[in-house]
Amino acid sequence: MYGWTRKKWNKSHTKLIPKKHNGLDLKSPYGAPIYAMYDGNSKLITQYNKKGNVAGAGHYVGITSGINGKTVKVLYFHMQKNNRKSGTVKAGDIIGYQGDSGNLKNGIKQGYAVSHVHVKAQENGANVDPLPYLKTTIDPQTGKVTNPCN
Repeated sequence: MYGWTRKKWNKSHTKLIPKKHNGLDLKSPYGAPIYAMYDGNSKLITQYNKKGNVAGAGHYVGITSGINGKTVKVLYFHMQKNNRKSGTVKAGDIIGYQGDSGNLKNGIKQGYAVSHVHVKAQENGANVDPLPYLKTTIDPQTGKVTNPCN
């Protein structure tokens, strides 16, 4: 959940250190389609480390939308490289497929993560909790779905 503290490996991978989570992880099996939540303009992005390897968020899509008078960008991390959609998208369009790119593959391998799409939201450039942008209701204390959408 957004704002929770989670553990992240330090640079030498010898110690887990606390880090504030700036998004929402939604469990999703490898290969599952990922859908746009809103109409907008989609851009393909890949995060690389200093050595030029895919790292962090991995392959992802950012969709910029106008919502309630705000410019909102929703980012969908850890996608497969191929078949991501760029350009104009409509809510409900498939924008790519669940992958294990970035730090997710190693997290799954080491047993501290499961396959998921990390959703991050920004309002006018500032990080915000993405939970209010979902139609599905999730209890922010437990992470349990209380009102699923279809």
